[in-house]
Amino acid sequence: MKARKDNRPTMRVGDRILINKGISKKVLIIARVEIPHSNERIFVSKSGGKYTMGLKVWKSDYAWSEKNQMWVPKH
Repeated sequence: MKARKDNRPTMRVGDRILINKGISKKVLIIARVEIPHSNERIFVSKSGGKYTMGLKVWKSDYAWSEKNQMWVPKH
């Protein structure tokens, strides 16, 4: 019997992610999934550059949207 394959992809560098900041929404790009001292966070930026201005977000707050082909906040 085959194990059931999980449809949810893993977060990868270059994936798009929707960030809700109050009333504004922005689509950013995942720049780094490996952050020193944290397995739970990722780094996102406008350009996707590893060393540009950006922010860190919690992985567990986002789910993959097959319809939009991007990571969206869980409700």
